[in-house]
Order: sequence, then C-alpha cells, then structure tokens
Amino acid sequence: MRRHAALVPLSHDHHHALVEARRLRRAADGPQPAAAAAEFLRFYGAEIVRHFREEEESLFPLVSGFDEARDPVARALLEHQRLHKLAGDLGATLRSGDGAPLALMRELSEVQEAHVRYEERELFPLLERLLGDSDLAELRLGEHDRGSAAGKPVWGAESEDLNATLLEWSPGGGPPEHVNEERDVLVAILEGSAVVVLDGEERWLDSGDAFIVGKGRRRRITAGPGGVRYLSVHRRRPPLQISRNSSIPADEA
Repeated sequence: MRRHAALVPLSHDHHHALVEARRLRRAADGPQPAAAAAEFLRFYGAEIVRHFREEEESLFPLVSGFDEARDPVARALLEHQRLHKLAGDLGATLRSGDGAPLALMRELSEVQEAHVRYEERELFPLLERLLGDSDLAELRLGEHDRGSAAGKPVWGAESEDLNATLLEWSPGGGPPEHVNEERDVLVAILEGSAVVVLDGEERWLDSGDAFIVGKGRRRRITAGPGGVRYLSVHRRRPPLQISRNSSIPADEA
C-alpha cells in the first residue's frame, strides 16, 4: 500500500513493531523467554513509546475537527493504553523474579500486531483521505529521535575469485529491494540484527546467522532496532563487467 510521504516514518515504525511482536510470540515457545521479553521491553520503551507520542501529539490533532475520525482515533488511543498496561505488567512480572509470563507475552504480541494492522489498513488510509497534502505537510515528527537509516560499506576486499564487503546500517536502514541476476550472495550477520525478506518471505536474523541469496531472487535487508553489521560475499565479476554506477546496490559493490 502506497503511503503519503509524511506518514512513511510512522509506517516504518509499524514494520519494526510487527517484527518485534513476532519475535516476542516465538520467544514464548523458546529456550530463553525472559531474556527475549526483556529485549522487547527495551524496544518498547525506546521506540514504541516515542511512536505513540508522535501519533498522539502530532498526527491525531490534525483530524480533531472531523467527526468521521473521532471513533477510529479513539480506538487507536485506547489500544495505546492497553499496550502500555500489558507492557507494564510484563515488566513487573520480570522484576518480581517469578519467571517469564508466557501467556502475557503471547497476548502482548497479538495485541501489538493487531494494532499495527488496524492503523496501517484502516486508520492511516482514513487520515490520508481526510487530510490534504497541505495538512499532512504540516506534520512534524521527531526525526532526530529516530536512528538514522544511513549505511555504508566499512571494509572491502577482493581476490581473483571473490568479492567481500562489510556493511553497517543504522536502525531501519538497508539497501533498496532488488534482484541480483548474476551471482549467488552469502550474507553473514556479524553484529546486531536484521529483517530479511526473500521473494516476499520474511525472517529475522541475529548475530551469528547467515544465509545464501540465490541469483534471481528478490531481497530486502532492513536493520533491526540496534542496527546491523553484515558481511556480503560473492564470486567476483569478470573485469569487463565491473561498474561503479549508482544502479549497483551497496551490498554488491
């Protein structure tokens, strides 16, 4: 779904919130649920609380004069409060030393995911319809509070047979979605985490994970909340095919 440029930062937040909610749900069935719950709460406090504040203080007031928006916005605000309560309960249980509350972890993840889908599929389209470009242009989000999406190669080397590039991206950053038609590519996560989408299939990768992208597959890599550093390795291109123009994604240069 195409989103108005003014709302894109909030939609990016939604994407990361979905990823973290799914991680929390999976962690409830994993070997270290308490550690995963604590990590989710760190993300919640740093990112979700800021996201809610931006919606409540900057976005929702823009539609305060529209009767059509009253009930949908009220629903979003109530869901914000419910999520705050669930996150608070999770934190209190962890601090008590009684172990990880698995049912609460599952409930929090389900409510978070449902809230994101509601805003993306129903609320945001409504706000875009009610607000014109001039109103949305007035939306001022705290971009300085977000991690920069900038990224860069920090090391590179080549041999007669191989090209290797070490890249790092700040939270939310990553190379554009693209298809590599020429080479299989090995990607190894060295630090941080990332969401990897291969031909529409999404997976979460942490430090120490690796995967191979076969040639012809569409991929997108998005850094997790703590950023990511990964190594990209592929067979070296013949010299006559080497190009430095901007059409080559950063992780294949």
